[in-house]
Amino acid sequence: MKRISLTLERKLTLILVSFFFSMLAVAIIILSSLWNEYERRVYQINSDNTHNILSRADSSFSSAMLLSDIFIADGFFQDRLSAIKDGTADFQEVSSGITSRLSTMTDSSSFIADIALSLPQGIINSGMGVGLSSEAIDEAAAIAREAAGATAWVGSDDGSIYLVRAIRRIAFLSLDELAILFIRIDGPSLVSALRSELPNAGISLILASDGRLLYSDYPGGMYSGSGIYDEIDDVRCFIYRGNLPASGFSYIDFVPSDQIFGNLAKFVAGTFSAFLLMLLAFLLVLHYMVRRIIGRVNSLREKMDAFEAGTYISSGQDSEEGGDEIAQLSQHFDRMVDGYRAVVEDNLHREIMLKDSEIRMLTQQINPHFLYNVLDSIYWLSQKYEADDIAAMSYDLASLFRAAVSAEDLVPIRKELEMLESFLRIQRSRFHDSISYSVDAEACTLEALIPKFSLQPLVENAVKHSVEERGVPTEISVVCRAGDGTILLEVSNTGSQFPDDIVEKLADGRVSSSSERIGLQNIDERLHLLFGEGSGLRFRNSGGRAIVSFSVPGRFDAEGNPCR
Repeated sequence: MKRISLTLERKLTLILVSFFFSMLAVAIIILSSLWNEYERRVYQINSDNTHNILSRADSSFSSAMLLSDIFIADGFFQDRLSAIKDGTADFQEVSSGITSRLSTMTDSSSFIADIALSLPQGIINSGMGVGLSSEAIDEAAAIAREAAGATAWVGSDDGSIYLVRAIRRIAFLSLDELAILFIRIDGPSLVSALRSELPNAGISLILASDGRLLYSDYPGGMYSGSGIYDEIDDVRCFIYRGNLPASGFSYIDFVPSDQIFGNLAKFVAGTFSAFLLMLLAFLLVLHYMVRRIIGRVNSLREKMDAFEAGTYISSGQDSEEGGDEIAQLSQHFDRMVDGYRAVVEDNLHREIMLKDSEIRMLTQQINPHFLYNVLDSIYWLSQKYEADDIAAMSYDLASLFRAAVSAEDLVPIRKELEMLESFLRIQRSRFHDSISYSVDAEACTLEALIPKFSLQPLVENAVKHSVEERGVPTEISVVCRAGDGTILLEVSNTGSQFPDDIVEKLADGRVSSSSERIGLQNIDERLHLLFGEGSGLRFRNSGGRAIVSFSVPGRFDAEGNPCR
């Protein structure tokens, strides 16, 4: 599957767009959560408030219930109703007194509109009458009789709420029915008064008792929904439910949500719009800044492309100014180009000088070649006239000159030991039995490479400080040992000792002769250059011997294979 390559600008743009929609989603989620929580709390607060307000209406119902209790226990009504029941008093004569007494009792509550007594002989009332049809009166009376003397409630089509109760004879606990009491409460006036007290007035109210609808201005009469909000005539309403404490009525109140959240919804919408505009403005500014940064990065990339193509020349004056990271990177790149050009020019200059040096070396090699050719001639003449000592010395000296003028810098230990043999034979020709030497080299070390003429100066230094300067015979030992990935080369001699500060003297030039210092320093520096800072000459005195050693990497056998 082919991968789609995106530029840095597109990646950053994708990040910004993703950030925008992520922030938008987070804002919507947070706002929705806060709104739902706020709605829940407001619903609870308004539910409690509605319950408290409607509980005030319960005082009217409680007054009606108290009034009915008075009727039950009032001797005035008991006597007169009993007289009518027994036929000992004329209905018309008694009813006028009862009516007068009823008119005084309606003042107990401003919402009690009428009080009436229903008897077989007729209805006694203090106002406009019961206001119910004869069928409705009969149904209400039946409900009152079923209540067996307890309070019952019924509703009417005009919104009035009736307390109905059977009045029974108390005398001798006969409990026979004397009349049916009707107390009418003006439902519309009561609800209107309640809504005037509510800060967020409802548009519909339902009251019910024992499953009977008492009052409803809901369009459908009863309501069977169970949610916390619904729509009434396309108006979204909160629905509050509860029970009145004194009367036990259940209620359902419908309050338009716009009355509660209207201004808040506008405020939230405005705030959210402002947030979106601010977020969009922030992203546009950020996108502009990204475009500028990408432009500067592209400019730097063009510099690098030009440098790679070989057409870019660093410009100290054209380098981008500023202190931010991109400007610093551009400045560093220009300095790098300047440094690169300086290095290239310096290397070119060095290469030219090296070529000149090689030419001079080739020229100077004429004299050494002429010299060891002369030594060869002396060797053959010595052989002719049987001067064996002179022949051997001239042969060894010619071998050393051949090695000196060779182009090799690294030679096998085997070859270095051969040159060392030639040097020691010449020295023994000079000092006869004052010099004895031994070579102990493991076979697996002979093909390892070491710098040319790295052992000869060390042996020469031993001869100089023992035989030449002190006239003391010396025994020289050369050892080559294979270690763990390295080869140790050690030259030791008797008849002399290294001073304790030999390393400092070599560094400061405080040695007996300049040729000795140059030779030892040359070996030490070559070892450092070839094998790292951990290499170099090491000096010590042990067992009456002066010992100098160094290590080179590798373990090889006679065939050039690593030792096992």
